[in-house]
Amino acid sequence: MVDTASREIREYGFTQLPGLASGDALARLRRAVGRIEELAADRTASGGEFVLEAPGVGGWAAWQQGTGALKGVLRSADRIHEHVPEFGDVERSLGLADGPVARGVGAPGELVNSFLWAKPPVVGSAKPWHQDIAFAPPAFDAEEHGIVTVWIALEPATTRNGCLEFIPGSHVLGLFPHSGDRERLAGEERLAKAVEPHIADAHLPRTAEPVAVPLGPGSAVMFDGLVVHRSAPNTTASEPRTAVSFVYKVPRTSWSRLEPAAVAA
Repeated sequence: MVDTASREIREYGFTQLPGLASGDALARLRRAVGRIEELAADRTASGGEFVLEAPGVGGWAAWQQGTGALKGVLRSADRIHEHVPEFGDVERSLGLADGPVARGVGAPGELVNSFLWAKPPVVGSAKPWHQDIAFAPPAFDAEEHGIVTVWIALEPATTRNGCLEFIPGSHVLGLFPHSGDRERLAGEERLAKAVEPHIADAHLPRTAEPVAVPLGPGSAVMFDGLVVHRSAPNTTASEPRTAVSFVYKVPRTSWSRLEPAAVAA
């Protein structure tokens, strides 16, 4: 028997996991986020695995341009389970790899990364339409493996403060063209005007209308690395949107393909 989560991730590319991290697990994740924020408190520029938010241009663009950012105000951080081991402890205690991920795609996942996604009020920048697999390193071997992400809200994620939005079914259409600048490597020249990688409007699939996925604290959305998704800016005055995600390598699923999608006319 195929459960609801498995059916939805196969059909739509994403599925909600209500109340995934509750009680002690949610409290521990919030404490671990506090430790990440402490590590970034004295930072005045993005670098390494910490991206600071920047008014106007957004954290990613400011990082690539080497321009000013807000001191200690995080937009994102990666490999958080290495910076603060408690993230890994909670991930294992929740049994994500052998539980929701395995049920969703039919095989256990291998944790390959973890992220903090902070979207502070007023200045929290948007994340444009994209597919996660487009950013997998060459050594990942995307022909043989896919990606599944479990994204857990630690505060209410709403349409006002930038919850995730998905284009249902886009994960079976192949890899769409991504425009913009690649992330510069250490030592490379700063970009004069950086454009975050994204799927241009002309290339977006028209097969379904986008669906916003609001989440309460501790609830999660699990999604395929080929599903097209984004998040809007946080324009609220006092509603932060904080989340963590765990990214898993899984065997290439039977329903997905990498061949480039047909570009919309």
